[in-house]
Amino acid sequence: MKFSTVFTAAAVAVVCLLQPSVAEEQASVHLRVHTVEQSNNGAICYLACPSGQYCPRGENACRAPTGSQCFNPATSLFREGCDPGFKCDKGKCVYK
Repeated sequence: MKFSTVFTAAAVAVVCLLQPSVAEEQASVHLRVHTVEQSNNGAICYLACPSGQYCPRGENACRAPTGSQCFNPATSLFREGCDPGFKCDKGKCVYK
């Protein structure tokens, strides 16, 4: 192998390592922190609840949703309504 081939490959490798790629720059723009309001305890409840009742995060008893509340299994919390693409069915957010 010629010396110029090795030198060219090394130069390309150094340039690639020193320049951030476009994908890395775009990824940093789209990084967001999603927080969920929780009780002070915040522990997950592992109780087996009767049908229509749920044990939300931070609580230690099963209960049914009240008013327009709906249980979100992704967050283990009760919330008002559901995210787009979901509907409240029997007090629980499910796919439409």
